[in-house]
Amino acid sequence: MAEDKKKKSKAKKADAIKPAKTMRQASAKSRANAAKPKRVRKAADAATKPVSAVGKALTTQYHLNERTEKHEEKFFSKSRSLTPTYFKNAWKELRLVTWTGRKETWRLVFAVFIFAILMGATIAALDYGLEKLLREVIL
Repeated sequence: MAEDKKKKSKAKKADAIKPAKTMRQASAKSRANAAKPKRVRKAADAATKPVSAVGKALTTQYHLNERTEKHEEKFFSKSRSLTPTYFKNAWKELRLVTWTGRKETWRLVFAVFIFAILMGATIAALDYGLEKLLREVIL
């Protein structure tokens, strides 16, 4: 029994001690991992494929009838799209928006708070003054 315990403890110690990796082994492992796409990137790619396919279908121009040689602009000869031009233009405008940074956002938030406090104090003082004035005049 004692010998079995000694053998098991030696086996555990041998398992616990891992051989040190050389620089060559570490760089080979990092190069192998660099070639693999990251999990997050894989998930993002998987999520964007159906969205981009829908976007492509919505923005494609469709022709119900071929145009005649006279280039007449009839209802069925015009090119059509599944998305109205309003949504296309709105999306283009949204792409042009530049959002403020964190510092600028907090500066504007504090400006709003200060303005609200000052306006509240002004209205409260005006209310108090008018109440006193009207009580003296009416009563």
